[in-house]
Amino acid sequence: MKLPRGIYGITDDSYRVKSHVEAARVFLEGGVRIIQYRRKEGSIRLMLQEAREIRRLCNQYGALMIVDDRVDVAVLADADGVHVGLEDAPVDEVRRRFGGLIIGASASTVEEAIAGERAGADYLGAGSIFPSPTKPDYRILGVEGLRRVVKAVSIPVYAIGGITLESIPTIKATGAWGAAVISGILAADDPVKMAKAFVETWGNA
Repeated sequence: MKLPRGIYGITDDSYRVKSHVEAARVFLEGGVRIIQYRRKEGSIRLMLQEAREIRRLCNQYGALMIVDDRVDVAVLADADGVHVGLEDAPVDEVRRRFGGLIIGASASTVEEAIAGERAGADYLGAGSIFPSPTKPDYRILGVEGLRRVVKAVSIPVYAIGGITLESIPTIKATGAWGAAVISGILAADDPVKMAKAFVETWGNA
């Protein structure tokens, strides 16, 4: 399945948009075509309910749906894929058992990026590029680090971490496949308008 270039929306309910489902709707109405459902706490029933609603929305808009961390939720909600971090289920085991899923892996160094690709990841989330309000304790990869990661692997790389509208041309110039955005869109006064601005800026950069 072809991964869309450009903006990769990650849901959050702690900004102006107060639910994960509404966050997904904001991204989709703004033209984003890959959505990650990312809930860190809550029962599996709640996660499944939200994930299934987001799955329906993604179907309506022709977008891909990824679930963060939770392989079980991804499978049960019929998501397109799962994104696993360095502390989550190993990429190669997920690939072996659930080969039909798109599998994303996190990387904060070139070594982690190469390991993720070798383990069978379809794409990487590389960062944090800049300091991020959602992950304040993450190692900063920086723009030059992102450029090195992109050159080191042959799979798509989405930049993540503190990405703003103004930084999109710089991110795209590294050769990154896209940029993952949370607060840059969801904290805006008009999140749908901001999502459209991110999508347009990537397209014109």
